Amino acid sequence: MQDLFRRFLDAEISRRDLGRALAAVGLSAAAADALVGSLASAAEPPPDAGVPFTGTGAELLVETLRAAGIRYLFGTTATGMSAIFDALATRPDPELILALAESQATSMAHGYELATGRPSVLLVPGVAVPSTLNNLYNAWKDRSGILLLADSTSTRYEGRNGFQQMDNWLESVATFTKWRWEIRNDRQIAEMMRRGLKLAATPPRAPVHVRISLDLLGARDVKQVIYPQQRFDVPVEMRPQPALIEQAARWLVEAKSPMLCAGAEVTRAGATDDLVALAELTGAQVAQGYSVFSDFPFRHPLFAGFYGLGIPRDLAKTDLFVNLGGPMPDPTVFAPPPPKAAKLVHARIEYDEIGNTYPTDVAIAAGLKETLVALNDAVRALAPGARLKATADARLAAAREKQAKADALRLDDAKANWNASPMSWERVSAELDAALEPDAIIVPELDYRTPFEWLNLDRGRRRLIGQTTGFALGWGIGAAMGVKVALPDQQVCCMVGDGALLFGQVESLWTAARYSIPVIIVVMNNRSYDNERNRIQNNSPLLARQETRELWKDITCYLGNPLVDFAGLARSFEVPAARATTPGELRKVLQRAKAVTREGRPFLIDAVIMQLDRRGAPTEQTWHPQVSIAARRQRPV
Repeated sequence: MQDLFRRFLDAEISRRDLGRALAAVGLSAAAADALVGSLASAAEPPPDAGVPFTGTGAELLVETLRAAGIRYLFGTTATGMSAIFDALATRPDPELILALAESQATSMAHGYELATGRPSVLLVPGVAVPSTLNNLYNAWKDRSGILLLADSTSTRYEGRNGFQQMDNWLESVATFTKWRWEIRNDRQIAEMMRRGLKLAATPPRAPVHVRISLDLLGARDVKQVIYPQQRFDVPVEMRPQPALIEQAARWLVEAKSPMLCAGAEVTRAGATDDLVALAELTGAQVAQGYSVFSDFPFRHPLFAGFYGLGIPRDLAKTDLFVNLGGPMPDPTVFAPPPPKAAKLVHARIEYDEIGNTYPTDVAIAAGLKETLVALNDAVRALAPGARLKATADARLAAAREKQAKADALRLDDAKANWNASPMSWERVSAELDAALEPDAIIVPELDYRTPFEWLNLDRGRRRLIGQTTGFALGWGIGAAMGVKVALPDQQVCCMVGDGALLFGQVESLWTAARYSIPVIIVVMNNRSYDNERNRIQNNSPLLARQETRELWKDITCYLGNPLVDFAGLARSFEVPAARATTPGELRKVLQRAKAVTREGRPFLIDAVIMQLDRRGAPTEQTWHPQVSIAARRQRPV
């Protein structure tokens, strides 16, 4: 029926033809005429003055989302949402992308928002809201604008601790939402939908939650005006103070070893080109801060490495540190602070995160696009072009030399295990780099950054969406599918660890197959929580002492008993799949994966890779506790 509605709205069939088709499927003449009239009025976006609407509460909710340009809802099923399903079934859009678990619907909505920069809508049963929290936390950490909608039990019998009731459902999501509300009267249905979308989309973005009761969803003859969402949106343009920009620019010109650090607000502001321009203008090195995006090209000679779960190159020499659009690096993200002697400039639109930990010399509360444009202009105005060019050229030449040496060392280090089976991270990454489209989007959920050294991540080419800064497992495949729904014309490859896939993501394969979401899923399968084991060892009192070292055992991290057949698991969901244990096999499987996704289907690759110890050397850890409940029975039942 939705295809029929779409053909009508696309002017492929006439109003009369639509009426006849609806009558043929059993609708009465009056019902068909009313539905055709409703569709005809909805064919165009509402004018600024709005359009009066009368219908059920659920129809009003859906029409408000339509007026906001929402094309997809990500969600799960529930009897409490019957009225919403009715409203969706009788309209061409939004379309529901169904997940089998709320956590995966949440990660899909998260990925969609990260790919589009527009708010996404998540629809789950009221009682299932706690099931969203693992990935809602990830969305909160990434400042992702998601409108989480849920039904609630009838308002007539609240407070009795009855079926699917508790005293305060909103409280359960308070930590991971920017705002939350329960609609208690039909006059506010459209109002609260609009407010939820506005707050989710207004920087700094974040999830918001709105609940609406069954009786309001099913209420008849609700009358309200449907307005275009843009009449309620708040464009945020925060220009920096000129005096602060002038001071920061002066320090950039005078610094001997400046370092810029890029955060997610750079990508969200569409300011990566401006950041590259500033780096090339001054010759400053750029570190990638703690972010869900690749905010600066990783193959650029001025890229200094990761500052968060890592230490950038030449940090100790830094005399000016300019943090742009992200949290300050510190031990909470497994990174040392900037040198004490360095001047510190911090610019963010999320200004309440500035100056919380370290003394800040210049605090710029502004948008990152506006800040970087202003810094570029101010630097050019402060220094003669020839002097700037000479400094930048010298620094860029030195950076290229360092990059060449680092590349040679990387290639040399990879030789020892280049043809090994199980495969090395380096070889798998290199094969992916050779096979994937030049503009592919990589969605990683990994515990290693090795692939980022091999994949050509640059402006106008491949980019990262992920890993989520929440690092709560069970995110990657759903997020990759959300990215693909948002950007169907770009190749999307999800790189996910075997442990992460087993962490509540298996059922996402059903959604990939049901909706023909052609993503390539590469399972980096070392049959182990590799880095988790290494971190556990680093913190083990037994291993810390020579006399007890041999007593240490891997209690939790080996995943090889039973051996999971990930390819077979995928095929059980009608997702084509294959295992690769050697580089030659992987190369062939990648070509097959590309062919299958071109046909419009997802493909899973079970890439068997080697385990690595704390030094990064190949290892094989297979010991695990031998516990058999069956062996402890007194009766064989």
